[in-house]
Amino acid sequence: MKLVAVFRFLMFCVAMGGSLAYGQGSVSAVVIAQLSDTHLGETRAPHAAENLRLAVRMINERHPDTVVLTGDIGEKPEDWEQARAILKDLSSPLYCIPGNHDVHTRDVNQYRSVFGQDYYSFRVRNVDFIVIDSQLLGNYEEYDAKFPPPLPAEAEQESNKMLQWLQEQVAKQNGGTVIGLQHIPPVRDANFPPDSKPYWVISEPYRSREIDLLHELRIHHMLVGHWHNGRVFDWAGITWHVGPASSWLPWGGELGFAIHTITPDGNVKTEFINLPGAQP
Repeated sequence: MKLVAVFRFLMFCVAMGGSLAYGQGSVSAVVIAQLSDTHLGETRAPHAAENLRLAVRMINERHPDTVVLTGDIGEKPEDWEQARAILKDLSSPLYCIPGNHDVHTRDVNQYRSVFGQDYYSFRVRNVDFIVIDSQLLGNYEEYDAKFPPPLPAEAEQESNKMLQWLQEQVAKQNGGTVIGLQHIPPVRDANFPPDSKPYWVISEPYRSREIDLLHELRIHHMLVGHWHNGRVFDWAGITWHVGPASSWLPWGGELGFAIHTITPDGNVKTEFINLPGAQP
């Protein structure tokens, strides 16, 4: 009779939406709001701060479990401070990921002094998140470069430290859902962006080294930014969820943010939310 009672209780929990608690976590869906490419201080985005305030209000109405900002927060440290002041109004926890406008080849410590670590892990209920600094996987300081510029020696050392840290995370995984986050995607989505310069992707040898580690970490979904255009595409056995920008639109699309629903079995459903009336 006890087994029957337990079975009926489990079925009741499933019928109520799968919200059965397990230990300190929950097997219900985890909802993540993704901001990206906020670009405060960018001359091409004079309404960036206003748009970010609107996005914060709209995100708060949705009550996500947490919010992530996948890079290009602001152009200068004073713009970071303005962004931080606006983001304090979020009612959900916030995790920041650096972009190539935040971290360059020789100033990662400046970012760390304001936002903390540029690569790290965190957990939201039953889902583990791995944050990667994609600016340690290439040199993005020459926008018009036709071939990937090399990393300076000190940045190469930081890159190797991060890749070693990623390798160490493999042994710490418990077989659950792991989601990755970084700013720059590894490859173009077919012919998008329409610009094929190496500035828009991670190039070799870093791309292959990272993808091998993502596979070892059993990461099947990555949340990224950089393209200012909301997209979802598959490559190398991983689904890449590109968050839209809230600042400006180099290739059209809509200003906004993304809502990702991570199901108990590790799938990710992405919805792009436009900012009504927002201007670049």
